[in-house]
This record gives sequence, C-alpha cells and structure tokens, in this order.
Amino acid sequence: MQHQYEYFMSDTLDLPKDVWLPFSAAGQPLSYPKGKLLYSQGEQADCFYYLCAGRIKTFISSTDGNERLLTIYKKGDILGEASFFDGRPRVSSAQLMTDARVVSIDRPALERCLRQSPDLTFSLLKYLSATVWMLSTHLDAASFLPADVRIVRLLLNMDPGGEHRIACTHEELSYTLGLSRVTVSRVLSALAKRGWIRPGYRSVTLTDLDAMERMVTDIQ
Repeated sequence: MQHQYEYFMSDTLDLPKDVWLPFSAAGQPLSYPKGKLLYSQGEQADCFYYLCAGRIKTFISSTDGNERLLTIYKKGDILGEASFFDGRPRVSSAQLMTDARVVSIDRPALERCLRQSPDLTFSLLKYLSATVWMLSTHLDAASFLPADVRIVRLLLNMDPGGEHRIACTHEELSYTLGLSRVTVSRVLSALAKRGWIRPGYRSVTLTDLDAMERMVTDIQ
C-alpha cells in the first residue's frame, strides 16, 4: 500500500514503469555505507543521483541543528535533481539509511540519456513539479495541521512497503516533525489507547491503517 500525504515516491506519480532505468547505465554505480551523507545542504550541485539499491532520506537542517525530514527514496528513485537543474546550492541534505549503491548523473550523462530516451523529458518535468508540491505541502503541514495528524501522516509514509512495523524512536519522530518529545509521546499514547498503533522497543506497529487514513483524508 502506497500513501501520498506529505511525501512522494516515484511509483505514486503515475510515471511509466522503470522510467528512470536509463540512468542506471549512465555511469559506474558507487557503493556507500549506511549513515554517509551523499550530499549536504548548501553544496553546489553538479549532478543528481539514481538509486540502484538501498534507502536514502533527504532533510533540511536549521541553524540551531534541528532537522526536518523531506522524504525517503528507495531503489529505482532519483534524487538531488532540483538543485542540479536550477543551478543553485542544494536546499537539503541526503543521508543513507542503509548501505546503498548510486549512479551519479552529470550534464553529459543526462544529455546522452535524453538522446536515447526522449520521453524522459516529460517524466523529469512531472517529477520536478512533484518536488515543488512536496515542499509546499511541508510548509502547510508545519504551519496549520494539528500535531496528531502530522504524526499519523508521517507514520503512514514511513510504511511504504506495508509491513506495518516502523523502526523509530520518540526522539526521531520529534526532530523529524519539529515537535517536542513530550508532544510526540502524548500523541502516540493516545493513538495506542485508540488501538491504532502498538508501541514497542524503538518501534511502532500500525494496527488500524483504515482509521489512520480516515484521520488524514478527512482533514485535507
């Protein structure tokens, strides 16, 4: 089950299957370990990336060191393309959540791919539009949505594979959403009392997806 409330993935955008596959052959895949920063906020972007294997999160950092999650990328996704195309410094950082392999796509490699697969152009435009939508939705969520809705949306989006058990701590949820740990703990406790989630050690299991989805869709 795929959710699209505050984040997006390639397979929620109705793009052709394996649309980014031409990028997989654009260069030699490079392997990086879990925890490594693929790129940092403020860097100049001379390439973007195709994710061959693994999971990567992107996030924005504030001057006081707080972080806000933007989205999570998985095998077959591209990332870092927005700053690459507009020529400005990167607005976010990307960090490996698992060991991963990526292909770096610079301008000559992109031009080769577009010559070989002209249909990539429209898909890239649609993807860039989705990036803008995601950032504006983040702003709306941070400004207007209640804390419980924001937490439920995040939990749903952290479960893209439908496994229902999410590895996370109260601290991770709090800095991801810019909420206090006390607020996160209070909301999770209330959700558990409703029977929507089951807290565990450094994890949360989603036990009533229908109710959680109704909360999110009813407020949109």
